[in-house]
Amino acid sequence: MSGKTKSNIKSDLNHKLFLGCVIPARLPFIESSAKKVFEDLDIKLTNMEGASCCPDPTGIPAVDQTAWLTLGARNLTLVENKKDDIISLCSGCVETLKMVDHILAKEPEKMIEVNENLSKIDTKLDGRVEVKHGAQLLYENLDNLKTKIVKPLNGLKVAVHYGCHFLSPSDIIQWDDPFEPTTVDEIVRVLGAESLDFETKLMCCGSPLLKTDKDLGYKLLHNKLTAMKNAGVNCITVVCPSCFLQFDYQQKAVNKIFGTEFKFPVLYLTELVALALGYNYKELGLKFHGNKPKKLLQELKIISTE
Repeated sequence: MSGKTKSNIKSDLNHKLFLGCVIPARLPFIESSAKKVFEDLDIKLTNMEGASCCPDPTGIPAVDQTAWLTLGARNLTLVENKKDDIISLCSGCVETLKMVDHILAKEPEKMIEVNENLSKIDTKLDGRVEVKHGAQLLYENLDNLKTKIVKPLNGLKVAVHYGCHFLSPSDIIQWDDPFEPTTVDEIVRVLGAESLDFETKLMCCGSPLLKTDKDLGYKLLHNKLTAMKNAGVNCITVVCPSCFLQFDYQQKAVNKIFGTEFKFPVLYLTELVALALGYNYKELGLKFHGNKPKKLLQELKIISTE
């Protein structure tokens, strides 16, 4: 079920940016690009003060769901009953915060238990909190974005990787069609680039499996990259920092294992948008990527050769 819409935008909201762990620790250029983009779109976005890890939506609840619910609920209390919502650039963080909000609203006994835990730090969760992915906020402001583009990304043939947590569980995420998603593709096309379909588009990138079964994790990544190559793409865009790390930093490992020569530049969605808004290579910190996009962007005259 799709919940996508570009209407009824609450322009008076103060969007609180929940950064999570991976982006500030390993990928600060993603944070930088997002802040540039949303500022240019006149969308008020401020850091969420005092937040902890979301925590992880898969491992932690499998070990101790109550601890997971309590930690997630504490994050939600940081914006509760204010004129705010939570925006995250991490699909896993969005999933955790939305799931915690959903579970506690539907199961009063768990809310009581969690609030008993929270009482130890003199806080309490009382009410629902809206949580969105940054890509959703971009999509909701797509008409505004169209008017801001100064450097169309002509020539970029993009493989959009939605990833697992961006779409599922669909009854809780309630954003885009989990079987035929289109929102990120639409954003890419508005920027002037092509979004090319490929056979393994909705397959996992294999990132979580590297912790338990590296062979399978690399096989999944190899399958994804092979399908992208067969489709004729020249770069990859993602909406999840873990997926970014998998595609950008593990291509060399795949090449070594399978004898391939993949060298696809990987760009987080807000980096693509920032390029279309006229930001240059240095301003976006693109030199810190594993697979440098500079040569491709210069060949397509998206950035200068200077």
